[in-house]
Amino acid sequence: VEEEMIITIANRKGGVGKTTLATNLAVALSKKGSIVLVDADDQQSALKWSKRRTQNPVYTEYHTGDLKKILLDLQKKYDYVLLDVAGRDSEEFRSALQVSDKLIVPTQPSQADVEVLPFVLKLFNTYHKVNEKLQPYLVVNKAPSNTRSTEVADSIELLGTLPKFKLLNTIIRDRKQFRDATIQGLSVMEMGSSKARDEFNDFLVEIL
Repeated sequence: VEEEMIITIANRKGGVGKTTLATNLAVALSKKGSIVLVDADDQQSALKWSKRRTQNPVYTEYHTGDLKKILLDLQKKYDYVLLDVAGRDSEEFRSALQVSDKLIVPTQPSQADVEVLPFVLKLFNTYHKVNEKLQPYLVVNKAPSNTRSTEVADSIELLGTLPKFKLLNTIIRDRKQFRDATIQGLSVMEMGSSKARDEFNDFLVEIL
């Protein structure tokens, strides 16, 4: 393992595919070292996904509230602590920003989604003062699989104007393979070759 790290996947908006990214990332990280996936969303989607896994279980815990101490304690036991928080401004989100190494913000390429990001940037700026190691990434997720759609290009132009956040080159499209994997408690990396798998691989290369 290169280094121990706490990675938070968050956004102020729901429905952007945070849990799907978290569960797929958890499987990828489990091949690199020990990992715990922390589900801090009261819908407990990540926890339910982990219960559907039969092989190579991903250890998952559910915690809410002020997570700073919990995350730091888990970091002593695991190489990677991966956190999935609810799509809103929350105590979980704010406490995680104070101790995380990486913040990954998935966003859909729509005006409504892009409009909430300045709020996320503001939160990042607030907590970056106390946690200078925090690196923020933006990834376009659940993009239309029709590549002729101009929505993605329009949103990338807007996203590129957000200072400090590293906008990933990888665009993850809304593919059935991701949904199938979730239902089966799998990652797209554990299924047959597909565009979803290729996109996720590209995403991994950029954030790790």
